[in-house]
Amino acid sequence: MTRKKFEDLTIVDNFMFSKVMQNKELCKQFIEMVMGVKIKEITFPEYERAIDIRYDAKSIRLDVLLEDDEHTVYNLEMQATSRDYLVKRTRYYQDLIDLDLLEKGQVYGELNRSVIIFVCTFDPFGKGRHIYPFENICKKDFSLALGDGTEKIFINTVGTMDDIDVEFQALMDFFNGMAPKGDFANALQAEVSRVKESQEWRREYMTLQVFMDDARREERKIGREEGRAEGRAEGRAEGANRHLIEQICKKLIRKQSAEQIADSLEEDIEVIKRIIEVAENFAPEYDIDQIYENMY
Repeated sequence: MTRKKFEDLTIVDNFMFSKVMQNKELCKQFIEMVMGVKIKEITFPEYERAIDIRYDAKSIRLDVLLEDDEHTVYNLEMQATSRDYLVKRTRYYQDLIDLDLLEKGQVYGELNRSVIIFVCTFDPFGKGRHIYPFENICKKDFSLALGDGTEKIFINTVGTMDDIDVEFQALMDFFNGMAPKGDFANALQAEVSRVKESQEWRREYMTLQVFMDDARREERKIGREEGRAEGRAEGRAEGANRHLIEQICKKLIRKQSAEQIADSLEEDIEVIKRIIEVAENFAPEYDIDQIYENMY
């Protein structure tokens, strides 16, 4: 995979999005636009970057994690490519955030309200909406919400419905690679430029890319080793199956019955009968290769 240069990053690249959203004012304004509410203040908790619950559980690296003045926890993620299990990932993220809060001493009744926001440069549900908000509700009475304090929101930058205002549409256009229009989109572009001037963040990006390259190489190495192991196992299985077919054919030439063959080879009678049924189609030569191909 070709590594993207730091100077070529845009707002829809995960690294750039996370750095831009570290600007409190811009992040607050973005949350307000998405949620349709006013927020007094936001803070970035100490557990902002990564959450590890158990040694045997999959850890997560969060793009942006913050709290507002009402102690609602928000996780912002940029999704520039369609991925499998996108919805299930939001469930996993929310569960781990809750577990992390409980680890810090909260009880169930004190769990913060949490909102997962995925900004997608594709339509994850194919309905044309720009905003897909989800919360748990009663299937028999849609007016009855569960009230568990969780919400998942998918932003679709390529939506086609007339369901957002002019400023939000300008933001969507900016995410889609168009020139910024409006105060907020221009402020985001200015922050992108400021991030690119930071040598510290350039080094961080390059270091992260090295780690990711190493991880990919390790995954490919493991995949090759697993493939070789699987190949060896398949080879051993093929050899054993061919050997069994050969033994059965030799006994068929001697006019032995299926019961006699199963008894002498100590094999299941049904296995012997299946092989004999195929082998008889190639009598009297009993071509082992053809019998094996027709069996497997």
